[in-house]
Amino acid sequence: MNRNQEYEALLQELEATPAALDGTAKRALRRRRRERRLRIFGVPAGSLAACFVAFVLLVNLFPPFARACGNVPLLRALAQAVAWSPSLSAAVANDYVQPIGQSQTENGITATVEYVIVDQKQVNIFFTLEGKGYETLSAELPEFSPEQHCAVQGADFRQKPGTLLHFTLDYQDNDVPEGFTMTLGVTGETAGEAESQPPAASSVWDALEKDTAPPDNSILATFTFDLKFDPTYTASGEIIPVNSAFQLDGQTLTVTEAEVYPTHVRVNVEGAAANTAWLKSLDFYLENEDGERFEPISNGVTASGDPDTPAMNSFRLESPYFADSAHLTLHITGATWLDKDMERIRVDLKSGTADQMPEGVELYSAERSGDGWRIEFRARNREENHFHQLFYSTYYAPDGTEYDQQATSVTAPEDGYFYRQMVLRDYPWDEVWLCPAYSRTTTAETPVIIPIK
Repeated sequence: MNRNQEYEALLQELEATPAALDGTAKRALRRRRRERRLRIFGVPAGSLAACFVAFVLLVNLFPPFARACGNVPLLRALAQAVAWSPSLSAAVANDYVQPIGQSQTENGITATVEYVIVDQKQVNIFFTLEGKGYETLSAELPEFSPEQHCAVQGADFRQKPGTLLHFTLDYQDNDVPEGFTMTLGVTGETAGEAESQPPAASSVWDALEKDTAPPDNSILATFTFDLKFDPTYTASGEIIPVNSAFQLDGQTLTVTEAEVYPTHVRVNVEGAAANTAWLKSLDFYLENEDGERFEPISNGVTASGDPDTPAMNSFRLESPYFADSAHLTLHITGATWLDKDMERIRVDLKSGTADQMPEGVELYSAERSGDGWRIEFRARNREENHFHQLFYSTYYAPDGTEYDQQATSVTAPEDGYFYRQMVLRDYPWDEVWLCPAYSRTTTAETPVIIPIK
């Protein structure tokens, strides 16, 4: 095969490159032109030889392009794995990915940390699990050394071997470190084990009243990876002071700052001490000068709270980091509140009544069952075919004893409503104090518009 044939073969292979990689060569050339590191000479557009020369230059001069050529299948899998996230997809499209490629094998199972996407406040770890004879493989939530003070969201469990899995570490009050040691336990299920699972319970209540402790999934293999992060990535981000106060539904709020990172945006909000309600969520979006909108995070960490109050004070959006926006404007269209006099509500289980209920929620039924209670709530959907949290897991007995809810389920939304079932086990009292996740929602008659950048 001559060089022209080799080039044509490479072109055919690259035709299947994920959309997230589209434009890699153009971006690289633009970047080089900006940095004045390359002189451009005119060549006939139709010359195949000229195309081959350009290709060779790209492979040799631009590592991202060379990596795309050499790892098309892996990068395609990564592009598919982040398709749910516009911010992570943009990071992949802009070569904002640190390859790791650490692999270990134990007891016939191979774990490989393929990539990380990191910035100043978030670590996204992408890894695969392989093992012959397994129908599914799962990763337990990892442990870290030194201990990491962050929220950790797990990978998709019980996936087919070879699936690109993903952990997210979200840091609130501290920055992403230079690195850490991650210990990962792996469980698995063979085809025979999958077929021998016990039959499903005949009803929701039967399932809730049985012991809901997870099955004993023995750890089949344990892996330890030393991960080091490129400081170029971990320093990425911009904090923009805003300090803009506004009124919404009689409450005073102040947008103090916006933090723009490659993987997400944080809009930080403070509520006035005189407010009668805690802010629980915002309906909002960012818009740039081209009319491009950046919506709230829908899958992942959406907000973080004030440790001293029930309020949420930091809200997450998709990131305009790679959009080269000259101007950003925040549009606030509504909010969800928890009235300060509704942090706990009393439910009379015997009579099936409640002193208060969150907006759109009703106590549908309450009945004794053995040594506890079955409770069901009906709630109006906020969005079509979606349900939302009604109560926190903590509840209280009349004597102040604190319980943690272990048995709850939800019936799929239909006809504009969904149903939340709850079982109170070993609960002899006829009344209970629940902790609502919210009390009411507000839609702004006129959106609040705040310049960010």
